[in-house]
Amino acid sequence: MNTGYLDSYVAFLKKFLTVRRPLRVVFDCSNGMTGPVLRKLFKTNKLITYKLINLVPDGRFPAHGPNPLAAGAMDALSRAVRRARADFGAIFDADGDRVFFADEGGRFIPPDAAAAFMSRSFRGPVILDCASGYRIREFLAQARRKIIESRVGHRFIKELMRKTRVAFAAETSGHYYFSDFFFCDSGILAAIKVMNAAS
Repeated sequence: MNTGYLDSYVAFLKKFLTVRRPLRVVFDCSNGMTGPVLRKLFKTNKLITYKLINLVPDGRFPAHGPNPLAAGAMDALSRAVRRARADFGAIFDADGDRVFFADEGGRFIPPDAAAAFMSRSFRGPVILDCASGYRIREFLAQARRKIIESRVGHRFIKELMRKTRVAFAAETSGHYYFSDFFFCDSGILAAIKVMNAAS
């Protein structure tokens, strides 16, 4: 791995990290590419106590496979969150563009609920894919926030974000998109946004 690129990416991500109180978090990297990034990202942050599991990239995916939604994939994360008495846990897919969360009891948090929580950090409309459920729609309606519907898929959401200049978009697949991340999806940035909002 080219450490120059890794260092540059970590330096870029650090600009988003604004945690204000101590947090304890467990990350399951699914033997994908988020492990090396997260290890460098939080190494010197004194407010974040973190545990990385399945952090070594391995294309054989020995822990539980690359899909966090596969049966049993979240079991190790749930146990680790409870053991560490963490504030929450996060599990990434192999390439790190999707993320799913577990609460302090290691219980799965539906992507709609995670999106609703993240949306509080942004102003203006929110783009949702057509499969999004009632949780986030009800939350945004109560907050008098406009919802812009999108077809499912990266291409459609990114195009719509650029066209409407919307700051945040979410898919039920665990993809979260940010205008300040080039209108792209990032599991790591989504985890950072949750950490900032939780602190």
